[in-house]
Amino acid sequence: MKEVITFKSGKFIFCDQYDKPRIEKLLVEASTLNSAISDLPILPKWSSQIDPELLYSSVAGTAAIEGNSLSADEVRELDDGKIPDAGHTAKDRLEITNLIGAYRWLDEQKANFATSRLLTEEHIRDLHRQITSGLPYEDNIPGTYRNGMVKVGNKAHGGIYTPPKIIEDVEMLMREFIDWIDSDDLLNENVFVQAALAHFHFSLIHPFWDGNGRTARLIEAMLLQAAGIRYVPKMLSNYYYRHVDDYYRAFSDTIRASKDVTPFLEFNLHGVIESLQQMKNRIANFIRVLAMRDYLHFLVSNKAITKRQNDLLALLLDDPSGKPFTLHELQRAMPYAMLYRKVSEMTARRDLKNLLERKLLVVDADNRYSLNLRGFDS
Repeated sequence: MKEVITFKSGKFIFCDQYDKPRIEKLLVEASTLNSAISDLPILPKWSSQIDPELLYSSVAGTAAIEGNSLSADEVRELDDGKIPDAGHTAKDRLEITNLIGAYRWLDEQKANFATSRLLTEEHIRDLHRQITSGLPYEDNIPGTYRNGMVKVGNKAHGGIYTPPKIIEDVEMLMREFIDWIDSDDLLNENVFVQAALAHFHFSLIHPFWDGNGRTARLIEAMLLQAAGIRYVPKMLSNYYYRHVDDYYRAFSDTIRASKDVTPFLEFNLHGVIESLQQMKNRIANFIRVLAMRDYLHFLVSNKAITKRQNDLLALLLDDPSGKPFTLHELQRAMPYAMLYRKVSEMTARRDLKNLLERKLLVVDADNRYSLNLRGFDS
């Protein structure tokens, strides 16, 4: 723990004290999941599907916390050069464009982070410039610290917090913040703890007039990314958005606790674990699809299923939505109708019966069929 006496704002505490049993239990779970994901093979085509999706959902999530209404799909459209729904303002669109640029800047800096001081004031100023450049925020100058009072939070989420007011205090605390984050004590912490503490304490200093929340979440992403953590750096922002009330309460509860950062760390680590579990399931699903394609080739070769039955399963494997279908849709709806529109209903039923018996399909109470990715190892 580090205490700093400011010029005008009293004592400021950089705290790394937390409930060890509660947090270490979560850290073990997070570290185990992270190791499991690191050991899973990732094909380039899987990364090319996952990485843009995570970027767009992360940008939409971190912007939505601050009131921006563009969805992940609209973020993708904007990045592709299209103009989303006219209901969005030019400011909304520029916020998104800036955030896309900031995340890509982080990706470009991976090698630099590995060979230089992990976090500097210039890194933070660069991030803030990228995030707020060209935006009409009152008093805000991109990359320039605040000199004046702001109030953060609201009564509904645990109360209002007043960060340090004068620029001399902000400048001093930012220097102390960088030294603390790069200190041996913090560098010896688990990276998930280090990144969460950076997120929390930067938010307490609140050094800029606007864009502090987005900058804090990107600082956290930077530290995780520099440590080689995959996926989570971008997934956490979306977790914060989906649990935004708990996010604000975690801040307020930790501020009130004064010398105990357990509430924020606990909330943060639940997000880390949820993100890692989602990604583990997703990669495992990719691997199952790959294994099932190989299994289908074996079944066709041994005449256990027909070419048409194999083609139906291949269509289902190519459909990421996994939407169930009925017998009627099988013969009349695309893309299944390409295989079954000239086939009798009896033949279609026979195909479905064979695939059900082999546990390659499952059927629900409404007679809707869907792929059973676990069928080949049943």
